[in-house]
Amino acid sequence: MSLFFSVIIPTYNRAHLLKKTIDTVLDQSYENFELIVVDDGSSDNTEEVVTNIIKEKGNKVTYVKQKNSERAVARNNGLKKAVGDYVLFFDSDDTLYAYHLETANKYITENNSPEFIHLRYDIKNGDGKIMKEGPIYNSLPNKDMIFGNFLSCNGVFLRKDIALKNQFNEDRELSAMEDWELWLRLCAKYPIHYVNTITSSIIDHEERSVVVTKKDALINRGEAIIKYITANLSVVNYYKKDISKFKSSCHSYIALHLSLTGKFKKETIKYLAYSVYESPATLFHRRFYAIIKHLF
Repeated sequence: MSLFFSVIIPTYNRAHLLKKTIDTVLDQSYENFELIVVDDGSSDNTEEVVTNIIKEKGNKVTYVKQKNSERAVARNNGLKKAVGDYVLFFDSDDTLYAYHLETANKYITENNSPEFIHLRYDIKNGDGKIMKEGPIYNSLPNKDMIFGNFLSCNGVFLRKDIALKNQFNEDRELSAMEDWELWLRLCAKYPIHYVNTITSSIIDHEERSVVVTKKDALINRGEAIIKYITANLSVVNYYKKDISKFKSSCHSYIALHLSLTGKFKKETIKYLAYSVYESPATLFHRRFYAIIKHLF
C-alpha cells in the first residue's frame, strides 16, 4: 500500500532556519506527500522564502498565513487543509533524514494502519554534532508519558481521522506543552507504536522556544497542563495514582527553569516545595539536586 502523507510545519519568524528544514522534507526518498507551511503571522521574510521554494521545486508545497495565534492553532489549521492518510507536525527548525517517510510507510502498511506511531530521533547542536538520542522502547511506552514528554513532534504520525477528532489545545498559555497535553489524551485511548529507527533530528539552538521563556509564561504553561490533564477523566482514569507524580513533575520543571535563570529564588523554592509535597520521591530525583545546585 502506498500511503499519502501530509507534513505540516508551523513557523514563526524562522525564515533563516526554514529553508534547511523544508529542503530535508522535500528530499525524502518517499515521494507521496504534501508539505503545508503555516506561517503564524511572521514579521520576517518567511513568505518570501517559502514562495521562492515553491517556484523552484513545484507544487508539493502549500503556504498558509494566519494572524499570530501560536503553534497549536497553526497545526490545527494545517490539519484542516491536509489531504493525507496520515499527518505529521514538523518543527520549523529541525531536520529529517531522507528515509523518514519511507520508514513510516513501511511500518504502517505492515502493521494494519495504527492510529498513532512515533519514529525515534536524535538531538544535534548547531554544528550538526549528535549530542543525544531519543529513548529506546521495545514494549508499549504509553504509561511512561505521564512522567514527561519523551516524544518528538517530528516523529509522530497520526492517522488523519484520529488527528481530526483529537486536535491540539489552542489555549495560548499552554504553548510549548500543547504537544505533551495531546499525547497524554491520545495515550489514554490508543497504543503508541514506537519505532526505534532514528529518522529525524531536533536541532538544539539558542532560539528554541522551550529555551527562551519568560517567568510568567513558564509558570502559566505548567499550571495550564495540570489544569487540563486533571480535568480529563479518561486521562485521570488511565494514569490513576501517577497523576500526583505528574503534578510534581510539572512543578519541578517550573522550579528547574526558574533556577536556571539565576533569579526568582522565592518562586523557585515555592514550586520545588509543591513538587515535594505532591511526590516526596522528588527528593531522590536528579532534577531536585540540579535545582538545589542552581539555588545555592
